[in-house]
Amino acid sequence: MSITFRIATTADDQQGPIATISARQLAAFRTFLREQSVRTGSALLDPDAAEDEFLSYHFEARVCPLALAAITRVFDFQPDVISVVEEAQFRCRRVSVYRIEETGTINLRVALTSDRGLELDLASANAYALLEGLGLRPDSVGEIPVDAIRARLANPAVRRRAEAQGVACYLGRLDQLLRLSPVGEGGRVMVWRALFLSDWLRTPSLPVSPQACGATSRPHL
Repeated sequence: MSITFRIATTADDQQGPIATISARQLAAFRTFLREQSVRTGSALLDPDAAEDEFLSYHFEARVCPLALAAITRVFDFQPDVISVVEEAQFRCRRVSVYRIEETGTINLRVALTSDRGLELDLASANAYALLEGLGLRPDSVGEIPVDAIRARLANPAVRRRAEAQGVACYLGRLDQLLRLSPVGEGGRVMVWRALFLSDWLRTPSLPVSPQACGATSRPHL
């Protein structure tokens, strides 16, 4: 089990644009993303698991490094796809592809994940230690206002406590994450427990120590 720290804003409380795409368009999109990953030298498809029947229909893709026209050409400039990609690029988010199993419909929408994957995905032991270092209860799973976390990060006593807990190196990453929520927008940090869908996504639970700090979170490319 892991715990993920991510940002949600008021825009996430709305339905947002959703596009319906065909299996042919999905295959072309995956091929396009792989080609652009090679060209740009960065991973644009997460996860890239074509051999997995479930994950091949449930993945996220980075669209911010690419031109809107180049992406939407894959979908024959479908208006609902243009709306999704424009929204994702404006908000610096990835897009999420998922299939509704009951109907077989394949949808595309704006993902909760930031474009560069700045979310903290920590083993439970490290996440609990980080929450304690911030002066929060370890079971503070839910929503925490961004302004409250900013105030704690500005407190020298909190930083000293985080160093004592061996998780001070996560504070810089948490500060980066908070920058995804502009001041005054009422953003909040979502602290979620997650069970991953496949073993390659699962992070081992390691003891927290200054040396291990950062070693147990899944890297985002």
